[in-house]
Amino acid sequence: MAESVVSFVVERLGGLLIHEAVFLHGVSDQVLRMQTEMQRMKCFLKDADAKEITDDRVRNWVAEIRDAAYDAEDVIDTFILEVCSRRRGGLKNVLKRYVCIFNEWIHLHKVGTKIEAIQAKILGITNSLQTYGIRSIDEGEGLSSTNENQREWRRSYPHIEEEDVIGLEKDTEALVEVLKKEKVRFGVVSIVGMGGLGKTTLAKKVYNHDVIKCHFGCTAWVFISQQFRRRDVIQGILKRFVNTTNEEMEKMKEDELVEKLYKFLQEKRYLVVLDDIWSTDAWDRLRPAFPNGKTGSKIMLTTRNKEVAVHADPHSDPHELRFLNEKESWELLCNKAFPNTGCPPGFERFKREIVAKCGGLPLVVVVVGGLLAKKKSLNEWEMVLNNISPHLNKGKQEQVLGILALSYNDLPYHLKPCFLYLGMFPEDFSIPIRRLIRLWIAEGFVSQLQQEARGEKMEEIAEQYLAELIHRGMVQAGERNYKGNYKTCRIHDLMRDLCLLKAKEENFLEIFNQGNMVMDDSSSIVAVPSLATAKSRRYAIHLGDVTHNTLFQHGTLNLRSLLSFDLREGLIKPGEDMENFLHRGITSRCFQLLRVLDLERVFKPSLNRVLGKLINLRYLGLRWTFLDTLPSSLGKLKYLQTLDVKHTYVNNLPSSIWEMRYLRHLHLNNTRMEHARGGTMQDLQTIRGVLVDEESQFLARPFFLRELELTCRSMSKESQEALLAQWVEKLVHLGWLKLRSTDDSGRPSTLHLESLSALDRLYNLYMVGKLERLFGVHEFPQSLRRLTLSASELTADPFPTLEKLPNLITLDLFSGSYTGTSMVCSSEGFPQLQELRLWNLQELKEWTVEKGAMPCIRKIEIKFCNKLEMLPDGLHYLDILCELKLTAMPGVFTAKVENDHGQDRYKIPPKCQVKVENVNPN
Repeated sequence: MAESVVSFVVERLGGLLIHEAVFLHGVSDQVLRMQTEMQRMKCFLKDADAKEITDDRVRNWVAEIRDAAYDAEDVIDTFILEVCSRRRGGLKNVLKRYVCIFNEWIHLHKVGTKIEAIQAKILGITNSLQTYGIRSIDEGEGLSSTNENQREWRRSYPHIEEEDVIGLEKDTEALVEVLKKEKVRFGVVSIVGMGGLGKTTLAKKVYNHDVIKCHFGCTAWVFISQQFRRRDVIQGILKRFVNTTNEEMEKMKEDELVEKLYKFLQEKRYLVVLDDIWSTDAWDRLRPAFPNGKTGSKIMLTTRNKEVAVHADPHSDPHELRFLNEKESWELLCNKAFPNTGCPPGFERFKREIVAKCGGLPLVVVVVGGLLAKKKSLNEWEMVLNNISPHLNKGKQEQVLGILALSYNDLPYHLKPCFLYLGMFPEDFSIPIRRLIRLWIAEGFVSQLQQEARGEKMEEIAEQYLAELIHRGMVQAGERNYKGNYKTCRIHDLMRDLCLLKAKEENFLEIFNQGNMVMDDSSSIVAVPSLATAKSRRYAIHLGDVTHNTLFQHGTLNLRSLLSFDLREGLIKPGEDMENFLHRGITSRCFQLLRVLDLERVFKPSLNRVLGKLINLRYLGLRWTFLDTLPSSLGKLKYLQTLDVKHTYVNNLPSSIWEMRYLRHLHLNNTRMEHARGGTMQDLQTIRGVLVDEESQFLARPFFLRELELTCRSMSKESQEALLAQWVEKLVHLGWLKLRSTDDSGRPSTLHLESLSALDRLYNLYMVGKLERLFGVHEFPQSLRRLTLSASELTADPFPTLEKLPNLITLDLFSGSYTGTSMVCSSEGFPQLQELRLWNLQELKEWTVEKGAMPCIRKIEIKFCNKLEMLPDGLHYLDILCELKLTAMPGVFTAKVENDHGQDRYKIPPKCQVKVENVNPN
């Protein structure tokens, strides 16, 4: 991680030298020299990283480098902040201008002195390299942080199979069938999953399967690991096939060994297992040794990184392992805890809680099961349950975390802080990816230099970072949106333990909750004594069952992020505590460099005195705070990128918001924006929750918006309606659009739009309000993937138009969208549709689905359609339909499909699951 910190600071300094040169005038040469010194240190850190695990002296050396990098970043950021503050504050007359310049000169001298001190510190660290036996390693060489013990833990031998294997029967059968297929094309079969999920266990079962032994003429198993040598791998396989002595092999060049193996396999139907392969580069280096061979030859590989699997064979879908369910976890645990007798009476009451703590990860279940095997009484089990981690003996605990740490150590430097940042979120928290990505960007994990070099938006780069963490099995993907991108993600409990362990070692973040807060009943203060000396640069406050008002007495210098997660039931009013806390942090210079302030669910935090002083903020999150107003000092946050005041009572934003030239994402709550008096928001990509009416004037401003949500209220003037429609139609970069039209009482009113066909990048459209007519098929954007209509009051069947949209994947017809009695999905209609929701269509009586319609449909939900008489006969044509959900439908309707003898049961495709919820008793 030290390499990651230094690399990050090197990029930050490079970016500042380019983009903030005006502020660094006078110290730019010193900054450049410091950047060059740190660039040199990166080469030494690669070797130090490998030695750090086993050598305390090297660990201390690495910590010194990390601290020096932090100091360098702090000095430069503080200097820029102070210069910016002075130039903003008072150049109204000549005297003040000269005072300001004089103060800057003094401050330049101080900064220069501090930089020289940091350089002297780095020089002293450099002089100690020889003492620690640390050498420089070229950038391209790379080195793993894994010690020999960890490699031995992971080394696999195909003849040693685990005795207790649960939940892999279907996986084994599926892989055996895939390996048996005799494709002419050379094939790679990949098993993908996070560490400890059972990839190697499954590969062994398949490799040793009787069918596989008979099917392939020759088989070989080789363990790869992160630090493999191609020569060793090739020799290991050759030993299985060729009668050649070690001495003869040692005399051969590496290319000769590759050629020898290639020629031997050329006429064979072979299976070679490459266990634990880590990178695409490793595969590319090994691939030349394997010919197509006879028809049906295969390579089977196990990897934590899905990217490796896709790279090895883009034509095959990787086999992704799942976590164990509760039943499987308990069975495996009992097999380990009670190997001969089975689970005795009374112990099953611990089932749910212990299994939950294991998180479905077989490695942890086995370790915990082995621990419990030594505990024979219910009381001993209860003690283990109360605190599993301390009861794991050191060796086992190190083994579990050590195996998972291999994935962390293998991360490139730019992904390590992204992974560690996940530790800020509470356990089992469903992390909104939109929020996570914007936090990463605000922190500077995606730099402007990277954006310029790659020609992509920061958000796109951050999405790629997250996708790589998911592919590596370190983050669990959640829901996807209708572009196919992830909406939420989670981190496994064990991965979070690893995350927090590494974050603590690196002074990256600190979590505060009821467990490490000290209550002072006399003053209703929550104090955290360790804060006064803490070095962590990020704090997350997890408020659980605390009922006192909260105030932190101490702070840490140069904090970068402060996130609050209030997990309590109901709203707890903090009064002025939060403002006092922030004010103390600012006056003590603890929060002067704060880039992220997220106070979601902190009830009405007072910000009037402090907000304008947090001028380094990039992210301000106030969602669910129920604030009434924002101070006019909001406009002083020159660098702000994200402002989120959704679910508040803020009805108007100050006009000073237009001075935020770097603002990228604006989330409001049906809020008016005052007319601009100057300034520009050239980077603005998202506006959600804006209220527009006849007085709104901001619409004339040019934006390059990607996402827009507008509520149009009481726009009776035709000229104003036309202005709105023309403005929306010019937003050609839009990908997401939600339009709502209401009258003064908030009821839906008419939307006045003629066409949206010019928005050829639009993939998601949500319209709430009466439509005088439905767009023609060519008046819709052909790029549309999701369409939602609500309160449209359409009298003609919308399906004949909508079913012709070529890329539509999801269609939602909500309350009042259609007032007719019948709908028809015609043959070949909806060629790409996967999800259909029909909600609260009160007059709908008959729905027809013709053969050939909706060939890709997977999910249908019908809700509150009380007059619908029966399901369409054509449903049985929908072969891949996997879920039919009936919500709040009449009992007489659901009775026809609920059991196998139901009147309409024959209409349900065999693989389709029927879900009935909230059945109306009538």
